[in-house]
Amino acid sequence: MSVDLRHLRAFVVVVEERSISRAAPRLFITQPALSRQIKQLEDEVGQPLLVRGPHGVEPTEVGRELIEKARAAIEATEAALSVGEAARPHGRLTLGFPFAGGRDRWYGLTKAFLDEFPAVDIEVRESFSGQLQRQVLAGELDAAVSLHPRHLQGLTYTHLLEDQLSVWLNDRHPLAGREQLTPAELSGYEVSLLNETAARDSLFNESVRDLFQGVEPPRFKSNREIYPPRLGAAPDYLGISVRLDYPDEVSRIPLVPERTMPFEYVQRVETNRSAVRAYLAFAQEHLPARVFAEGMDWA
Repeated sequence: MSVDLRHLRAFVVVVEERSISRAAPRLFITQPALSRQIKQLEDEVGQPLLVRGPHGVEPTEVGRELIEKARAAIEATEAALSVGEAARPHGRLTLGFPFAGGRDRWYGLTKAFLDEFPAVDIEVRESFSGQLQRQVLAGELDAAVSLHPRHLQGLTYTHLLEDQLSVWLNDRHPLAGREQLTPAELSGYEVSLLNETAARDSLFNESVRDLFQGVEPPRFKSNREIYPPRLGAAPDYLGISVRLDYPDEVSRIPLVPERTMPFEYVQRVETNRSAVRAYLAFAQEHLPARVFAEGMDWA
């Protein structure tokens, strides 16, 4: 049986999922059928492509060589099929969204995109901005929205919007109830930052620290929480951020003078798929250039 694009796509998904059982539902086929496709591809290449490792299925040396070429072949084919149909994107699009900015914004934007382009099949993943762009670079994501990312070689970045920074406090914090706060008024208090692992390849922590230039800085606290909004449940919580999906006991206080952080659209340099381009164009059209924390809508 001759190998076709279906076999390459199956191989890519298995490598991304590190598991045939998890890859099969993504491909809408049974596990035995997926195993046969991988075996047919291995027979054509003439060498094993996958091996079971401590963290699941992993590509062999030959498999690692094939994975990049397989992704390039898939992208090239989808780009070729989109010739003359720039307004009609199709195919699978795996997107990453940050914890920051509010789920209603990103999921609302994505639903509106799917309403207009139903031929696109979107899978969404959520993580820290730095982790998302590393996943884009590794080919695990087609594109991602990232908050104030540190630019990496091999990726392209397109500015989407500026989001207002605010002070976020647990309602039991001593500063709760203030109408506004300046950086100087936070001196002596503890300000929560992302932990170093989460802040990797992100300029978030650096930008928060820069707010206190010229004034006595607060005490900065690094945290290991995987989902940052959960930190707001602590009675002494104080953070500076764009909007997050905090628990109900966290309130927003305007930070003055007004400061913002950028969200950027991240994709690989060589990516030219119609769905990736279309989502960027749609986001640029429907997201405002500047967002204020009071506004809860995605557009």
